[in-house]
Amino acid sequence: MAPSIADRPNQVTTPAADAIRITRVFAAPRELVFQAWTRPDMLVNWFGCNAFATTGAEAEVMTGGAWRVMMRAPEGEDFPAYGTYLEVKAPERLCFTHHWEKLVAGVNPPHHTTTVTVEFFEEGSGTRMEFRQTGLATEASRDSHIGGWCDSFDKLFAQLK
Repeated sequence: MAPSIADRPNQVTTPAADAIRITRVFAAPRELVFQAWTRPDMLVNWFGCNAFATTGAEAEVMTGGAWRVMMRAPEGEDFPAYGTYLEVKAPERLCFTHHWEKLVAGVNPPHHTTTVTVEFFEEGSGTRMEFRQTGLATEASRDSHIGGWCDSFDKLFAQLK
């Protein structure tokens, strides 16, 4: 018997010291999973690690458009992430830059550019998401991002149930 979607958590690989690949299957249509990445009212419900609260999101979803998400630490300090959309092909693919405005977790340098590519594939009645982030500053930064993205995708999974 094949495992259910709920039994298939984040599948993480590190193809290089500066790269992450995460595959996750969601029990939701591809269009809805794509919207969760592009609608600010949906982004605030799942984007960010469990330790932070996401307090705001903006997204001008078009090639060259900007995005920004505000995350707040338990102590009250804000940690904005931002970037620019490099490619938008609804509901199949998003590619964008990712930066932090300030040092995060002691290992994620401010204004360092990484590139995120997210592809969405129909899989049965659900969606397989293939996530890649490249250009991370160090292995410690890569490992920090793995934790944050896995937390985020777990929250997204719960939102889309």
